[in-house]
Amino acid sequence: MASVSRSGLGAWGVLSSQASARISPRVVRVAPTCFFSTSAALARSVRRANRAPARDEIRSPSAQIAQQKLNQKVTSNAINVIFPGTFVRPPWDQWPKDFSSRFAFFRTWVTVKAREAATKFAMVHSSRPRFFKRAALKTSNPLAILTAKGLHRSMMEALASGDKDTIRKVCASKLALPLQATIDNRPKDKLMAWELVEYTKTWFYPTVLSHKLSPIEKSKDAPIIEQVVVAISSKQRRYQYVLGADGERKKLAGTEKEMDIIENIVIGCVVDPHTWQRDEWRIVGSMKATDPNEWKEEERLVKMVEHSEAMKR
Repeated sequence: MASVSRSGLGAWGVLSSQASARISPRVVRVAPTCFFSTSAALARSVRRANRAPARDEIRSPSAQIAQQKLNQKVTSNAINVIFPGTFVRPPWDQWPKDFSSRFAFFRTWVTVKAREAATKFAMVHSSRPRFFKRAALKTSNPLAILTAKGLHRSMMEALASGDKDTIRKVCASKLALPLQATIDNRPKDKLMAWELVEYTKTWFYPTVLSHKLSPIEKSKDAPIIEQVVVAISSKQRRYQYVLGADGERKKLAGTEKEMDIIENIVIGCVVDPHTWQRDEWRIVGSMKATDPNEWKEEERLVKMVEHSEAMKR
């Protein structure tokens, strides 16, 4: 049995080779056309969103069509990018060893989680048509986990069977393109299969490690991006096979491989700022656990973005 992988879509060899280099989300930063606000800047954007038309307000057909087109554009582009400052808590054995560094890292984790919680609360509150009315936007970790598990399984099965249509449907475009290229480059006589044997370590996994929401730009009509990181622990099996005369699969000797894997799956969707309805969820990619040393550099970059946004205002 193969050793445990801490992150990544490592159940498929292609993602640990040249394809993974093209889709590695940790090196992706905010696209120039996007406005992913954070902390105080995000709070101001939420307050502006509060001044948007009420949920039950009737908009003209042309305005609805324009909003749908904008949401489609956002879906195909913006969710390709993992939010800067996304903190994925590593396993405890990967935390800094000395007490002061460990405590500082713990304090950072608590701060990030508090900001995420405050942002979600503000967004949910802004979706209330009236103060005492029920919020239209609901954020559910159990539902996000079920969604991530379903998308992950569909993607892996589609990659094995060569189903490019399903890859296109369940993956963001930047992830889908290299996976589809992998299918195209695969020898036609090479039949692959992937199986989910079981979910493991169910006392802790699957679990939500990050749940962020942010408007795409300053406009009150700007769509909102929702992004969730779900850690999934599972035992997976892949193998090559041939089809017998009776149509039954026959495994090729020496090709079967079982792996215990922990994957941090990133899923994203677009939320309409008027109706608070979500577009379809898609897999954005996977990401490794946050490294304490790399996090310091990422924090510095996020502060630079916040400072630049403040200067513009």
